[in-house]
Amino acid sequence: ATHQSINNMSGETGDFTGKQFSEQEVADKVKEQYGEAHARIFYKYVMGGGGLDIHYGIYRAPTDGVFESSKATNKKLLQSLDWMAPVTKDSLVLDLGSGHGGISHDLVSTFGCKVVGLNISPEQNGMNKDEAIKLGFGDRVEVLVGDFNEGLPKDWDNKFTHIVSCEVFCHAASKPALLKECLRVLKPGGGFAFTDIMGADGADEKALKDFTDRNATTEMARPKGYQQLLRDAGFSEVSFWDGSCHLVHYFASMLKVCMPSAQGGNKEDMIKEGVPEGYLNNWVSSLTERVEIQRSKGVFAWGIFSARKLGPVC
Repeated sequence: ATHQSINNMSGETGDFTGKQFSEQEVADKVKEQYGEAHARIFYKYVMGGGGLDIHYGIYRAPTDGVFESSKATNKKLLQSLDWMAPVTKDSLVLDLGSGHGGISHDLVSTFGCKVVGLNISPEQNGMNKDEAIKLGFGDRVEVLVGDFNEGLPKDWDNKFTHIVSCEVFCHAASKPALLKECLRVLKPGGGFAFTDIMGADGADEKALKDFTDRNATTEMARPKGYQQLLRDAGFSEVSFWDGSCHLVHYFASMLKVCMPSAQGGNKEDMIKEGVPEGYLNNWVSSLTERVEIQRSKGVFAWGIFSARKLGPVC
């Protein structure tokens, strides 16, 4: 507790060393992880590569970094969503935990659909909306402040043709409850696709400590467990594309961005923009461990889940 309070006083929030949060605590800790100004700057550099995506990536070329790999994830995720149910200009898509809005913007630019982003951080939502306006489709992106751990709005029954989400369910207080809410707000025949970071099937929770030390989570999910939860919630045609092989490359890319410019990183730039050096040092330590344990033991899993709600196929 003392370590946490010292970090908060110095502005270095987001240090959850030795903690795994209860369902009641996790929402406030998610706000802490992503809502602070220095955290938004950090994630834009380290997971967005200067863009607005905050999620893991797919590597298609040896020269790919976090930006290119994140965009490759967007492309595959949207393809998965479209295969579950065709996305058209008349579709209404819920971007659950929309963050800075990278997926929302790619949805509109790819399909011309309308998107509603639900996200817990007002500051991130402002970045999302500002970018949508700058891109010329502010009228097609609506951004709402909300905590999905409190349930989705009651008047959203059968509202959306599709739901998409990127690395958000790891922050859910109750994954079964949230999946049931997703089913409720989907129209019959609606498509659902999401990515998440997980423990590998059979991984010991203690082996995932370097992730839970930096992220506001309850117990991490497993791929087989998610597939069963989706079926239990009432989804059909459940499938999982396993992209876990890309994680070690992505962790290493994140670590490189945190390093000094002499080592090809952006450490000085982030500090200049207000990211505390202690915050960066904590991340360097965590990511160094994460790269090593993933390379040697493969304890983390990641990929794309897709499913649909029973109903018409088109």
